[in-house]
Amino acid sequence: MINSFRSLLVAMALLVASPFALAEKHPAQDLVETVVSEMLAILNDDADKIANDPDWLQARVDEIVVPHLDFDAMTKLAVGKFWRKASDEQKTELVDEFRQLLLNTYTGAMTEYRGETINFAPFRPEKREDRAIVRSVFSPASGDDVPVNYKLRDKGGWRIYDIEVNGISLVTNYRTAFASEISKGGIDGLITTLKERNARGESSGGGEFNEGGELNGGVQ
Repeated sequence: MINSFRSLLVAMALLVASPFALAEKHPAQDLVETVVSEMLAILNDDADKIANDPDWLQARVDEIVVPHLDFDAMTKLAVGKFWRKASDEQKTELVDEFRQLLLNTYTGAMTEYRGETINFAPFRPEKREDRAIVRSVFSPASGDDVPVNYKLRDKGGWRIYDIEVNGISLVTNYRTAFASEISKGGIDGLITTLKERNARGESSGGGEFNEGGELNGGVQ
């Protein structure tokens, strides 16, 4: 699971559009490929800056990637049934902390670029016009190809709300770990765990949890 999630995050950072992509692209697919090409240019042209100035890299992520990620939807799906029980203040904190946790991981994954590529599959429309899935295959430098699917919704603009790697959902993967934290310390306990990890600058590791069901790096 950890290897699959790492593949996901590296893929997010360096996707390469297939030269055989359709001439007329769906707006959602066009969005993903455009963001990817911009990030790839940074990875190829600014390696020294990335290595020496983490703040510069974070600024590029904030500028290019963040506007196209639906953190509200991601957090709501990851928290699951407990979302309805959270106060407005707790919801705001959950979104803010989960956002930072994902970005810490994403930014760290960008430094692991080793020439991996992704080829996009032809777009297939969904039943709902405000939903889209951009399908791709991630080809690591070594090892087997990994299917990576980006789920987007149109709420005044297309944004990614979930990503699947080898059929495993990013937000569903977090849901189990989050539920364990909430069962022990409530919603505030989960918020505390996320805040402490972010304060230490830790990445998410894909929402992995240890044998006791606790989110790795969480409050012991």
